[in-house]
Amino acid sequence: MTLGVSGKLWKNSLIMYDRQTDTLWSHLLGEGLVGPLKGKRLTVLPTAVFITYKEWKQLYPDTKVLDKTKIGGGRALFGRYSSDPYEGYYYSRQTGVIPQKYRDSRLHPKTYVVAVALDNPGGAGKIAKAYPFADLNRAGVVNDTFALQELLVTYCESGKSGVVFDRKLGGKPLTFEILPGDKGAEKGCGLMRDKETGSLWRRMTGEAIEGAMKGKKLSRVPSTLSFWFGWKDYYPKSAIYRHAN
Repeated sequence: MTLGVSGKLWKNSLIMYDRQTDTLWSHLLGEGLVGPLKGKRLTVLPTAVFITYKEWKQLYPDTKVLDKTKIGGGRALFGRYSSDPYEGYYYSRQTGVIPQKYRDSRLHPKTYVVAVALDNPGGAGKIAKAYPFADLNRAGVVNDTFALQELLVTYCESGKSGVVFDRKLGGKPLTFEILPGDKGAEKGCGLMRDKETGSLWRRMTGEAIEGAMKGKKLSRVPSTLSFWFGWKDYYPKSAIYRHAN
C-alpha cells in the first residue's frame, strides 16, 4: 500500500488514506475505518523510538540523518532540527482540535504515557494499559504482567522516551532492576541488570552487553507514546500503572 495524509482527524488522531483503494486509516490503530478495506489492520512493526538525537547517537554513532535543506530544491520546507514548532503546545492547556470524547480524571489530559494495547486473553478485542512518564522515571524499570504477557517497560529521562519489551527469554521471564546510582538524567539512558544472571543490558535497546546473557536481545512489544487525552479516547477502559513509592 502507498499511504498519504488525508487532512482528516478522528479523536484528535491523524487519518491516513491509501492511494490504491482510498480507504481511510487510523494511524494510531493501523485500522481501516472507512472504505473497501474497513476493518483490516496493518501489521505494527515495533522498531521506532522517540528519543533525543544525543542519546540516539550514543547508541548508533553511524546513523544517517535526513538533510531537510535538500528537500524542495534546497529550501527548508519542514523547518529546522534545532527548534520544535510544537514546543508551546506541549505545555499549554490545549488538548487537540476536537473535544475529548471521554472525561477521565485519573491523569491530567496532557500527561505523557507509554501505552500498549494487547490481545484480550479473555475474549475478542484488545485491552490496554498506560504507563505515565513520571511514574516510569521514579521506577526506572517496570517488571509487569499484563494480558498474560511478561512485560518490561523501561524509561530514559534524558531521552524523554519509554520502550516496552517482552522480558521472557527461553520461555522464562527475567526480572530487571536499575543499577545503584544509575537512575536520573545525569546518567543518560543507562543500563539495567537482570536478577537471575546479573547480566547488564541497555535500557533502550534491550540488548545484553555484559555477563552470561551477552549478545542476547529482548523482543520489542508494539507500544505508543501519547498524551493521555489522545490514548483514553481510543481505549477508555485502559489500566494505568502507578509507581508505589
